[in-house]
Amino acid sequence: MVIARERYLDDTSRFRVSLELASRTDVMHSVLSELPAEVHASLGDALVRALDEIAAALAPSVTGVAGARETSSFGCGT
Repeated sequence: MVIARERYLDDTSRFRVSLELASRTDVMHSVLSELPAEVHASLGDALVRALDEIAAALAPSVTGVAGARETSSFGCGT
């Protein structure tokens, strides 16, 4: 079971992040699957609030590279 939220950090699709709560055992899968709808929704809301904080922390870095050319080298700059 996965409860996930995604966020685009700018007006393009270049800066997309996701945050998820995932069960890693059968027992936890059962717990998450059996949650009432309002609890499930509140967990999603908590992920959204966390993404708000993450987006704010990443904003200076996103702004700094928003104009840089894209590369598939993941950080080596070549």
